[in-house]
Amino acid sequence: MSRIYHNTSLQNKPVHSERFDRAWCLSSYERGPGVLLEGKLMDVSRHSISDTNGQKVRFYVLYIKPGRIHQRKFEASGKEVEPNFSDTRKVNSGFLMSSYKVEAKGESDRLTEDQLSHMINKAELVKITDKLRPAGTWAFWYPESEMEKTELETGHEVRLKTRGNSPFIFSLAKVDSGTVTRCNFAGDEKAGASWTDKIMANKADGSGSQKPGGGGAAAGDGAEEDEWDD
Repeated sequence: MSRIYHNTSLQNKPVHSERFDRAWCLSSYERGPGVLLEGKLMDVSRHSISDTNGQKVRFYVLYIKPGRIHQRKFEASGKEVEPNFSDTRKVNSGFLMSSYKVEAKGESDRLTEDQLSHMINKAELVKITDKLRPAGTWAFWYPESEMEKTELETGHEVRLKTRGNSPFIFSLAKVDSGTVTRCNFAGDEKAGASWTDKIMANKADGSGSQKPGGGGAAAGDGAEEDEWDD
């Protein structure tokens, strides 16, 4: 049973049965780099989708009010790298890192809410979720089976990646006091490995680089703060 809760018990959340007018094919939505987003979970809904081939799939839809939105970024080899979270970065300049200066970091990978809508909203999916979507939120789809890998409640801050330019969630994490925990987001493993554990493991092995899916500032950037907070 999923461990997302609402003001009423989870089992009282109705399952909305939907008829899809063609074959359900998740991969058809996965074109493009995708989105890395942080925001607040405002509500959830449950859906059972039946397609023209008799296939049935079940999803939770998470209605999230976005805070920070960035485009996912990949090297030419296909390896995911950390986006440029802002147009500037903080670089230590004083003795024993006692001060810092701000310098240009290149073009930001930030996205506006309008850009987010253009990237992830698909007419046939919006038709299913728009009647349930709270104002000021965007709908993100997550397989029912995946919900067992994390604990969330409405009002929690979350971080997610999408599967390409689609509303389907690739990885999901809860943000607890600025730290991402109990998730499959950091390094995209199963729940149980925390965001902080991943960063400290990187520092311990001296690699100085982040694995695909990591969100902390890489060693050598000189920034002492998480740039999600800029």
